[in-house]
Amino acid sequence: MVTSRILIFLAAIALAHADTIELANGNKVEGKVLENNAEAKQLTVEFNLGGTVTKRTVPYASVKAITVNGTRTVLAEQKSTTLTPAEVQALIAKVGPTDPDWFKSTKLNYPKTLDLSWAPPAQGNKWNNQVNVGQFIWDIINPNSSRWREGTKFVGHVLDVNKSDPTIQKRAQNEMANMYFRFFQDYARAAWWWQQAGTTIDDGPAFHLAECYWRLGSKQMALDFMNQTELVYLDAIKLLGDMGETDRAVKMAEYYDDHDAWLLGGDACRLAGRLTEAQAFYEKVVDTPGDGQNPNRLKRTQNRAQANLDAIKLFELADVSKVADGTYKASSLGYEAQVEVSVTVRGKKIEDVKVTKHREKQYYSSITDVPAQIIAKQSVKGVDATSRATITGEAIINATAKALAQGAK
Repeated sequence: MVTSRILIFLAAIALAHADTIELANGNKVEGKVLENNAEAKQLTVEFNLGGTVTKRTVPYASVKAITVNGTRTVLAEQKSTTLTPAEVQALIAKVGPTDPDWFKSTKLNYPKTLDLSWAPPAQGNKWNNQVNVGQFIWDIINPNSSRWREGTKFVGHVLDVNKSDPTIQKRAQNEMANMYFRFFQDYARAAWWWQQAGTTIDDGPAFHLAECYWRLGSKQMALDFMNQTELVYLDAIKLLGDMGETDRAVKMAEYYDDHDAWLLGGDACRLAGRLTEAQAFYEKVVDTPGDGQNPNRLKRTQNRAQANLDAIKLFELADVSKVADGTYKASSLGYEAQVEVSVTVRGKKIEDVKVTKHREKQYYSSITDVPAQIIAKQSVKGVDATSRATITGEAIINATAKALAQGAK
């Protein structure tokens, strides 16, 4: 189901002494409703996950009712979370041009030394995140969730001061879309900004735009957009796997005939529970001989495949019904270093999954999203790693499998 990730996230977390959100799947959770936007048919909600306060934009389709200050309000319910392409486009057109409720009150915070013309650094210039806009976003905004809102506000400011420069406008529009997509999972606004940038199927963000269509409710719209090209892209393999188009993802991975594609083919099979096929893909990656070209990339991909292989072998032991009460810790290799997790089990249920230590810089929402999926599913099976932070997400899944296996009876 398209809104399953949102339901998973909400069902996994709670905030004491707050509002009650009744989900469309029947679960009730505690959180805080920051905004109820009836026109856009969405809520802005806040939750506490593992000590981290997280805000999400949630469509009415995911929620049955809310109770705020003792007053219960039944929201406009939909019989199905599947929308037509026209309905999704209408939603994008309505929500996309608007600012989130927090945008106006967020301060504009950036070093005045920045070159707001976003000129590319001259060849040979040293990295300087106090001058170059892209380097400022990479170093200062992306790794610090407390700066994400400020980063979005800043990119809006860059748009305003470069109104006469179409090249910078397009660059800033793409970055605005990126931020809504990877920071906030605000798919309507992300899609709108990518559309404003004129994104086509041959552009870098194409498959993230397709993912927005799917997350908003139209898998068909996503597939129609993807079908505009006959070329094979790595991002397409991952998205097809996430959408449950496993056979097509496998076929594409085999056709691409590359270790990165085989890794993604294995991920698609693992997500679908086709573990024998996943294992075959991962083993193919591990056994790939080096050709002297980009050996570091090959080694990283092989390390990821080996970690995924090891996790698959632990899946049976990681069954929470076989795990004794307690808190277990383990780690797995992320992008920068080991990602450590702590998993608490009580009464044959996963009560908490926390990322206790990491050195990831471009992790985006994976630190909260992946643990939330694991808690809601009560398993490491069928959990998909977050787009744009796949390596970090994989590490959390694999470390959780190791931790649960420690307590297996």
